[in-house]
Amino acid sequence: MFRFFFLLLILIGLGALAFGGYQYMQTQEEPAVTAAPPPGSIGFESGAASEPIISRSSNSRSMTMPSAAADDDFFGVASVDNSVMSALRTVPIAHETPSTAQFGREFTVTLAVDATGDDTAIDALSGRGNVVEGEAQISSSVTALVSGDTFEVRSITPETQLISPVTENVWRWKVTPTAVGSQELVIELFANLDGQALPLRTFRDEVDVDVSRIGQAIAIAKSVSPITVVAGGIGSLLAGLFGFVGFFRRR
Repeated sequence: MFRFFFLLLILIGLGALAFGGYQYMQTQEEPAVTAAPPPGSIGFESGAASEPIISRSSNSRSMTMPSAAADDDFFGVASVDNSVMSALRTVPIAHETPSTAQFGREFTVTLAVDATGDDTAIDALSGRGNVVEGEAQISSSVTALVSGDTFEVRSITPETQLISPVTENVWRWKVTPTAVGSQELVIELFANLDGQALPLRTFRDEVDVDVSRIGQAIAIAKSVSPITVVAGGIGSLLAGLFGFVGFFRRR
């Protein structure tokens, strides 16, 4: 009985050391920016397929300010040439998100745009989640982003795509909930015009996030400092080793 207890302490200590070391390595890595900024704070370099340049400044929106504007409450609206607007085309779009999710367990968000002449874009979706259809005006190059204050988002397809005339354009993201309850997930579409991002359409979905016992344990473990986990692992490992050796010496 005592041997089993000491062996359990050793295994717990080794597990805590491994988990604490992994947590420490994760904290040393520079986190990637996965959350989408608000519309207007994204610029694109020359070329339709360039990656977005993210600016966190609240004054980064490009504005055409009237010369006579003296009131601080008045703001200008970005000027878009009529020829540019006429180049936009209305097409069916659809996206799919789960109505419920598990805390800490990733799920897939899918967005489809169909510019082939079909009257629906849901053919490109699995149909297993909550499907929302609609229409949007698009340009020849479109950027789609997913964001949420309580979600970690990882894109698994190019976020900027040239619109295809022969098949649906599909965007997919892996999304991990970081909080429980009803959480808002935002999907945004932008047209890439003359090096700038023009907002096209925004969807706001509610996802009910539940937590399992395993999820609760993971959340508690993640909330503990890696140094504390490692120290506890060392203590458990030493206690198990000394107890194991002392048990055999007494015999």
